[in-house]
Amino acid sequence: MKKVILVFALVLSALAANAQLTVSVNGGIPVSDVEDYSSFALSGDVGYAFATDSDLMLGVSAGFLNYFGKDYEVLGTTIEAESIQFLPVAGFAFYRLSDNFSAGSKIGYAFGINDGNDGGFYYKPMLNYMVGNATSLSLFYEGVSDDGINANNVGLGLTFGL
Repeated sequence: MKKVILVFALVLSALAANAQLTVSVNGGIPVSDVEDYSSFALSGDVGYAFATDSDLMLGVSAGFLNYFGKDYEVLGTTIEAESIQFLPVAGFAFYRLSDNFSAGSKIGYAFGINDGNDGGFYYKPMLNYMVGNATSLSLFYEGVSDDGINANNVGLGLTFGL
């Protein structure tokens, strides 16, 4: 048992040497089923990325996704839709296409936070452009899918490596 713990500790140490903590802030325009009830999506997450070789990055992330409810009129009465909120937990993989561009995706599960929200399968394909040594801009399509109901948004994000 001591040998297993020692090997595990050595592997984690090697991975931690190439690891990077990331923080992302994202804004998006709701599309699909949620666009009738939401005017804007805002999300953020914290990730832990591991470089496996010079071109591939793997990691995990957890965050918060909020679809802000919008006002709409029904028979002359203004109704405000409630915000839809998720807690996405995902694994991710990114592949460096060039010195400045990378492409990849986050895949996992988004836990529903507000009442009546069961959550669902979470996915976020992305195209990233490096604007500094540890900063990137991203174009993405983010979504949560459960039983044919989709909460999706198209947006832009900013990621900082710490």
